[in-house]
Amino acid sequence: MLVIAAIAFAVLGVAISFLLQKKYTAQTILLPELGSSRSSSFFSMALGAGSDPSGKLVPELYPNILSTVPFGQYLLKVPVTDQDNVSYPSLESFMKRDSSQSFLSRLMSFGRDKPNKPEKKAATSNERIISFTPQQEAMVNAAKSYVQATVGTNDGIITIESEMTDPVVAAILVEASEKYLIEYVTNYTVSKTTQQVEFLQKRVEEAKKRQQSAEYALQTYRDTHRNTFLNVARIEEQRLQAEYVLSQAIYSDLSNKLEQFKIREKEEKPVFKVLEPVRVPLAKSSPKRLFIAIIFSVLGVFITLSYIIFFKEKLHRHFV
Repeated sequence: MLVIAAIAFAVLGVAISFLLQKKYTAQTILLPELGSSRSSSFFSMALGAGSDPSGKLVPELYPNILSTVPFGQYLLKVPVTDQDNVSYPSLESFMKRDSSQSFLSRLMSFGRDKPNKPEKKAATSNERIISFTPQQEAMVNAAKSYVQATVGTNDGIITIESEMTDPVVAAILVEASEKYLIEYVTNYTVSKTTQQVEFLQKRVEEAKKRQQSAEYALQTYRDTHRNTFLNVARIEEQRLQAEYVLSQAIYSDLSNKLEQFKIREKEEKPVFKVLEPVRVPLAKSSPKRLFIAIIFSVLGVFITLSYIIFFKEKLHRHFV
């Protein structure tokens, strides 16, 4: 009896699995350049620093970057193309189309054609505060859930995966997530140096104008006092000469510092080596029919044993 129940429930599980949507998993594997040892990175996380002593984000924090609201908003704006070569201006458009064409959505909306109500736009006086409507928040959370990132505890290898019903869209989201992660880490790492470069560029422009102005004043004075031998004129010329030399030295010094920071900016940029490029998956990743059949078989055995112990024995004793 137990064998029959296990087989029957296994067949039932396989039958139910055919009703589930097929999903495909696309992934990419990255190897980041580490700024410090792995042991020190965990210590810095425990201290709440979020980065190693060199100012770089530790890889353990990369999955957190791909689980934030800004990342979800970024994904919703990514243009996608499905496996039928149909292009969509954004992932949000694809999600709305995909949800409207699903079997369960059509079944639940059958005979209930309601006019679309305009969404109320959430407003806030502070531009730095994000405010969503319930529909917008649901879309952002759904977009975030499409992508998962993991980091190897021993080797630091980053794996970015996306499981979706469309294999091409899944691959596009993985590529977009890889780009977002690299840009975020790069901007974080070199942000301080970039600010220094921008600051020095402004100072160099000011120093250049000062040098040109001092040079023009000196040459103009010399032209107008070419045949003058008064000591007062010589004093004024020496003052203009000193101003020109000083402005020239300041301009030269700032230019050297600017070049040094530009070189440092390039040196500080993190390097990501792609170990496994993004590919469009050919085989489905779910539903796993064998796993579902095993689960249903175990469930069938459990239900049958429960029936035999708690119901059949009681009925047998009652009639006996």
